[in-house]
Amino acid sequence: MWFPRLYLHYCSQWIFLQTQQIPINRFWLGAHTVDLVYQGSLLTTLEEVLVVLLGPLTLNAATLLLLLIRWGCQLVFGSPPSFLSKFIMAAAAWTVLDPLAVFAVDAILGRLFYSSDEPLADAAKLYWHFFRTEQSGTAGIIITLFLYAVHCILSFTFLYVYFLRLHNDGRLLDIYQRLHGTEREFFVPHDMEVSNQELDYIVKKAEQWRGFNGERRKVAVYDYIWTEEEPVEGLAPPTGTPNTGCETSTHVSIYTLHLSGLRQHYRHFLRQPDGAIIQVMDDSDTNAFQTSEVYEQHERMKSETHLRERKGRKAGWRSCRVEPLGGSDSSSGIKGQRDLEVGGL
Repeated sequence: MWFPRLYLHYCSQWIFLQTQQIPINRFWLGAHTVDLVYQGSLLTTLEEVLVVLLGPLTLNAATLLLLLIRWGCQLVFGSPPSFLSKFIMAAAAWTVLDPLAVFAVDAILGRLFYSSDEPLADAAKLYWHFFRTEQSGTAGIIITLFLYAVHCILSFTFLYVYFLRLHNDGRLLDIYQRLHGTEREFFVPHDMEVSNQELDYIVKKAEQWRGFNGERRKVAVYDYIWTEEEPVEGLAPPTGTPNTGCETSTHVSIYTLHLSGLRQHYRHFLRQPDGAIIQVMDDSDTNAFQTSEVYEQHERMKSETHLRERKGRKAGWRSCRVEPLGGSDSSSGIKGQRDLEVGGL
C-alpha cells in the first residue's frame, strides 16, 4: 500500500494544479517520494490550503469508495473475499498515517526549507506562504496542524467503523457485543442443545437403522404436563406473575431392540417448556436425570407397563392341579382336565 498511497497523494495535487493552470517545473515519481515543483507565489491562500489538504482527502475518498465496494459485496454475495478485507484494512491504516509518513520523508530529504528549484514539504507550504505574504508563518503552522487534525479524526473514524463492523464479516463487533452485552440481549444455547431439525434427522435415522444381527431401534415419546393448582380464594397472585396455566416437557428416548428381547438404551433427549431440546448424556447427566421428576414418572410408567405384562401372561412352569383321591367326581374331573390343558399350554 506504500506506492498507491504515495502516488494518489501527489497525483491529486498535480491534477489540481493543472486545472488551476499553474506552471509545474518538475514532476517525477520515485520509489520513496514524488518531486512536485511549482511556482507557489501564483497561488492564493485558499488554493495553497487546498493543495495541502487535497492529498489526504483523496486517500479518504479512496478509502470510502473501498468501504462502499466492500459493503456492496456483502449485500450481493454474502461474504466478500478475504484479500479484499485485508486490502481495505491496510488502505485505511495508511490513510491515517499519510501526513506523518509524508512529513518524515520530507524531513529526511531536507524539504522543510524553501527553494525555488527543489520540492517543498506539504507541512511547510503554508508556513512559507504566510511568511512570504505576511512576514510571519505562525498562522500557517496553526492552520496546518488544524487541517491534519481534522484529517486524522476523519480517517480514523472510517478505520474504526470498518474495523468494528465490516472487517472479517464483523467478527470484532461480535466479540465486543459478547463482552459488553447482557445475557438478555443475545441468545446463548445450552451446552448439549440440539436443533429441531437435527432431532428430526436423528429420529428418522434411528427408525431406518438395522443391525447385523437383526437389531432395530425404536423411539418412545413421553409428554409430562405440569398444571398449576387452583388459586386460593381471597389470596391474589403477586403482581407481574405470568399465568402460564400448564407446562409440557417432552422426553424422547431411542432404544435398541435385540432379537432376544433385550432393550438397550441408545440416546434420549429432553424438550423443555421453553422449547430448548437438550441431549441427556449418560456419562455426565444420568444422576441428575434420575433424580428429576421426569425420570420418576418415566420409571413409574415403565413399572406399570411391566406389571400389566406380568398379570396378563401365564407362567410356563406352572404345574397342573391335583385333586384329592376321595373327591374325584365328574365336575372335578372336568375341572382338573381343564387345568391340565391350561397348564400344558
